[in-house]
Amino acid sequence: MVGEPAVAQMRGNFKNTIPYINRFIGLTSECKDQVEEESKFISNKTVFSKDKKLNFAVVNKGEAIELVPEQIYSAYLKKMKTLFASEDDKVDVVLSVPPYYSTIERLAVLDACKVAKVNCLRLMNENTAIALCYGFFRRKEFSEKAKNIAFLDMGHGKTTCTIASFTDKKVTILSHASNRNLGGRNFDYLLCDIIGGEFNKKFG
Repeated sequence: MVGEPAVAQMRGNFKNTIPYINRFIGLTSECKDQVEEESKFISNKTVFSKDKKLNFAVVNKGEAIELVPEQIYSAYLKKMKTLFASEDDKVDVVLSVPPYYSTIERLAVLDACKVAKVNCLRLMNENTAIALCYGFFRRKEFSEKAKNIAFLDMGHGKTTCTIASFTDKKVTILSHASNRNLGGRNFDYLLCDIIGGEFNKKFG
């Protein structure tokens, strides 16, 4: 079960519902600090296999199994594919990934594409995709003289700032900076920590 149906059943089966899979794909036992940071925001049990890969320990139809993030990511891709093509159709895609993804994380995404039988033509950094989208719909606003624009993207779990240069013919990414552990959820976590501390002081 993937997408909205999974979210709807998450409350009743939260230990076997794995969210934010793109934040785990490609992580290994060498990324323990990052896994610990992510584990604050999920209710799933994570373990490391003998080959140092991160696994999710879940129960499926009464059987305890372990799933690697690539399996879950590929299931999501398969679900997306069914929205516009049949299972046997060849589908070419371009996927956006966070600019801070390591080579291992990018290769893991490509592995998930192979499992899902989706032909990934290219992985594009999310900040580049944002700049391209912005420029595509505003081409008439640009000229031969370069115009620099800053994009600040603070999402649920990460923040990225990008400086892009636009002309009427091309877009160039001048610089970018990312923090993969700064987003809206961190504010929520901090507020819960503060409010919980005050509650314990008064009633604990």
